[in-house]
Amino acid sequence: EIKVVTGETPDTIEKLIKNQIDISVSLRPPETAKLSCHAIFDDELEFLVSPLHPWAQKAPKIKDAANETFIVASRNSLNFALVQDFFMKQGVRLNSFIELGSSEATKELAKLGIGIAIAARWIARAEIEAGQLVALPLPKAKLKRRWVVSTLKDRPLNLPERTFIGLCEEVGRRMIDVRK
Repeated sequence: EIKVVTGETPDTIEKLIKNQIDISVSLRPPETAKLSCHAIFDDELEFLVSPLHPWAQKAPKIKDAANETFIVASRNSLNFALVQDFFMKQGVRLNSFIELGSSEATKELAKLGIGIAIAARWIARAEIEAGQLVALPLPKAKLKRRWVVSTLKDRPLNLPERTFIGLCEEVGRRMIDVRK
């Protein structure tokens, strides 16, 4: 039986550890002692802004981020924690957020100029190519993420699980090829 359950990385990893799910596809969690993590691909987060946003004409400085409204899918996500940590290490505190629960809705508000999204380019490839969004690198440093398939350590995998992991790795290789 195959059942797909969506959720943020902390939630899916908790379900995995409690044996409520067999496999998690997520960002690499910070604590992996109980897990076996199979790397799928790495990506990099960027600002996604409306073409009418001032940053689309002049690249921002890191301190400019403190004055903006950021559109996020979930404040309970590992992605949000990574972004917060990244800016805190740069000495910038992000102050204003709109939380939507959906990356699709996040892109839509960014397209309207209501705020700024921080996402990987592959999330908004169609919108960027159509000129509806502009992707800008984060100032000062890169913010990279690693996507993994996680299973419980020392739990033998059955053939469908091994096949699924192999398919995820193949899709990851294709993701990397498309970005080149």
